[in-house]
Amino acid sequence: MEHRESTQTPPLVVRPAAPEEFGRLLPVCVEAFADEAVSAWVEPQPGLRLDRTRELFETSLREAVDAGQLVVAFLPAGDAVAASVWIDLTEGAAEPPPPADDTTQHHATQATRATRATRRLATVLAATSARHPATPHVYLSAMAALPRRRGLGAGSAMLRHGLDRARRIGLPVYLEASTPRNRRLYLRHGFRDRGEPIHLPDGGPSLQPMWHPAGR
Repeated sequence: MEHRESTQTPPLVVRPAAPEEFGRLLPVCVEAFADEAVSAWVEPQPGLRLDRTRELFETSLREAVDAGQLVVAFLPAGDAVAASVWIDLTEGAAEPPPPADDTTQHHATQATRATRATRRLATVLAATSARHPATPHVYLSAMAALPRRRGLGAGSAMLRHGLDRARRIGLPVYLEASTPRNRRLYLRHGFRDRGEPIHLPDGGPSLQPMWHPAGR
């Protein structure tokens, strides 16, 4: 279903991504999601973050597109500016290059970093999964706009689209806000805090679980 935000300048079109659009939308999702607080903690090196985000999330993004769970905000010309992932849970719950003569050490270092990122992602998933509501709900697992496209209202447009759908299917919506700014956006759209924040270790961000009774 397509949702047009006529009050935006320029107007945005919000709709689920089609499977055949995956190739052109993947770079948009990677760039948008890589700039978020959790991604920055998973891969602290800015120069590696785009590649690491793609490595860690390409498969799940493909699955989201195939399931109709990737909701994207487009400009009228068709350029994607933001993306979000809405999952129905109805069963319950940059650094300098290495010296030219040190290739082996460089590859070993890269492998170590990849392992660290994988471990940190597993930490995020374990911590958030432990707090998921047991009742059926829609999980807004990710939402972000391209850094150069922020300020267009894409976040609000995608929230309206997702909440409208949740009302139609009779389900509440759950998420974790990764920054105070994001939390304020969700509060404006009717979300409320659900319990204490989830504190990621090693200086990671605090994630605030939030709940919207959209299906009522």
